[in-house]
Amino acid sequence: MKDWIDFRVLKHALGARFGEVLARYGLAFEVRGNDLVGLCPFHEERNPSCRVNPARGHFRCFGCGARGSVLDFVAKKETVPIKQAAVLLVAWFGVGEGDVVRARGVAAARRSDADDAGSPHSNAREENLPLAPPLRLDPALPYLAARGLSAETISVFGLGYCADGELRGRIAIPIHDHAGRLVAYAGRYPGEPPGRIPRYRFPKGFRKSLALFNFHRVAGARHLVLVEGFFGAIRLHSLGIPAVAVMGSSLSAQQEELLLGSGAERITILMDGDDSGRRAAREISEQLIRRIHVRAADLPPGAQPDTLPEEAVRRLLRCG
Repeated sequence: MKDWIDFRVLKHALGARFGEVLARYGLAFEVRGNDLVGLCPFHEERNPSCRVNPARGHFRCFGCGARGSVLDFVAKKETVPIKQAAVLLVAWFGVGEGDVVRARGVAAARRSDADDAGSPHSNAREENLPLAPPLRLDPALPYLAARGLSAETISVFGLGYCADGELRGRIAIPIHDHAGRLVAYAGRYPGEPPGRIPRYRFPKGFRKSLALFNFHRVAGARHLVLVEGFFGAIRLHSLGIPAVAVMGSSLSAQQEELLLGSGAERITILMDGDDSGRRAAREISEQLIRRIHVRAADLPPGAQPDTLPEEAVRRLLRCG
């Protein structure tokens, strides 16, 4: 049976839970009669002009004109197609999955979790635990703009400078699991770190091998691009190209299962243009080639997916 989603059933099931969706994004809407009213998340404003009607499962902003169902809201907030928004909502709330969605991304990820839980080689279910609450970050950092990131992209990915805590003095990059739950922040030193200070810092207990960066935004896409790092995936996503990052130069067994269960029919590997990147591309290709259509695209020496001009990126992805 092909993947399908009954959008009508999903809208009916989740419309009344619109308030929970708002809360998930940290949006403070107040009750006014039958509506929820707050600042629109899709444009800058000082006076609340966005109204949500949970009874109808509908929202409308009288400032910028954005409107639609809970599906439209999530799709616009995550900058993903409606189908991916539906998969994400089902993963978040787990409502009516038997009738609402048959999406390989969610099903396979959950099968993988179940397999891990019942494996004789593990005593507990392998997963990164969700975080709460999110960090308070400052998105107005020159380094992010210098890397070519727009204000919209910075907002979509929740990037910002961390002034306190374990990641103090670093750019915090939120990492989510396959269900869209925040599970960690990666701390990137803003620039080239001096001495032996590591470029990236991950929290204790977080396991990169259990997650693919940006997976929850692109699950369901027919073609996925696999890159090494955060900024490569962010750049491609901002160009409308579904991409995930392994957060390193190898693909774990858990990450492989996420890819194979994502709904993708083909994968393009776009590792960095250096010796380690080419070696990683070759090894990952050999790892996946018997299970899915895969090819590796060679970047110019020293290049990365986020440093190439847009036309060069698209040309690489068209080849083959």
